[in-house]
Amino acid sequence: MKKCYKILFLVVACCLLTPVVSPAQFWKKIFKKETKKPVKKTPEKNKPVTKKEEPKLKKRVPPEYPSSAKKAVYRVDVLLPLNLNALVQNGKPIYKKTPDHLQAAINFYEGLSIAAQALQNKDVKLEWYVHDITDPADNITQLTTGKKMEGTDLVIGCVQSSDIPALAAYAQKKKINFVSALSPADANTKDNPYFILIQPTLKTHINKLIAYADKKYGRNPKYIFHTNNTSGEKEAYNQLRDALIEEKDLSIIDCSRLKLTTDTLSRLFDSNKVNVVFVSVLDIGNAEQILNTLAAMPHSYRFQIFGMPSWKSLRGLSQSSAYMGLSIHYTTPFYYDPTTAAGRYVSTQYTATYGGTPSEMVYRGYESLYWLSSLLEQHGVVFNKDIGDVSAAPFTRYEIEPAWSKENDFLYLENNKLYILHYQNGGYVVEQQ
Repeated sequence: MKKCYKILFLVVACCLLTPVVSPAQFWKKIFKKETKKPVKKTPEKNKPVTKKEEPKLKKRVPPEYPSSAKKAVYRVDVLLPLNLNALVQNGKPIYKKTPDHLQAAINFYEGLSIAAQALQNKDVKLEWYVHDITDPADNITQLTTGKKMEGTDLVIGCVQSSDIPALAAYAQKKKINFVSALSPADANTKDNPYFILIQPTLKTHINKLIAYADKKYGRNPKYIFHTNNTSGEKEAYNQLRDALIEEKDLSIIDCSRLKLTTDTLSRLFDSNKVNVVFVSVLDIGNAEQILNTLAAMPHSYRFQIFGMPSWKSLRGLSQSSAYMGLSIHYTTPFYYDPTTAAGRYVSTQYTATYGGTPSEMVYRGYESLYWLSSLLEQHGVVFNKDIGDVSAAPFTRYEIEPAWSKENDFLYLENNKLYILHYQNGGYVVEQQ
């Protein structure tokens, strides 16, 4: 009996000391079968990730033009906001002096008349018609849907952006050129080889400024001063920001939120380097305030300032004592030298006919009609293939080139010629022509 107890004790002890085995493991041991453990796969080495290739842009396809017919006499229609109904009543002038806001269109007309006389002296056969687009009987709708411009060979328009689509479509339908001589807007014109933009777009101006600044001051700290007061200023700021976003040393200042004082700016700028400041402010009053604040900075701070095309109207740039110490650059597509033979001719004829000194708009009106009419005479109605011929342009070396979309679609023709005017200590220098 004692022997049985001893055996039972040993069995219980062995059970307590032996690890617990699951039923499945028990039967595997009985039948001596083991399921194979899954083999762990060695992870593959990371293969180099190939970047997806960006889709290739399609090839640019220049527009095709019909053969250009020559004529004995050419007709040119000019569209101007003359506001004659506000200037003359019952055949008598209302004002002793023309209001400033109407002066530009009148000066453009005066330049046209001087050019027409010069072309007549050269025996160029030309008929030219002027339409006051502020007159309800001569507005854009009447001109493009009626017969008032029937038979025209060229349309020159000092018009606003809202008028461009109808005129551009009219020109394309008639296969004659429409030259926008005043507005820098393209009005989203696409695939129209008969629309010619003489005043470059804001984007073209900004690209020119950045390229120039990068060439001379590429390693200097850069700043963008901006406001979002108008759609034009938003556009200018966005284009500057996108073009300069990869700059390592770039600061962006919203002038509508930061009160500009010499104290706040002294903490912003580097007194040991030349500070390159792009100002995307189009409004003349706001631009003057910014420049006056910068001019009041201590002399240890040095600036190269790049502004907008509208800055040519800054009063301070015509005063020798304004913005002293600042170096200011801005672009303009037109630069008229009155000391040249053409400049002296316009000045002499203007003084003899109208009195006084010709303004820029007089020169612009003169050059527009003289150059474009010469292209008609030399190359025919569709002179687009020969638009690079600037031999008859009295002042400007126009660079009329196709404008393309991001997808390489043809848009229209644009003048890319820009001058950079450099103002410093009361004087101008034409930096680039």
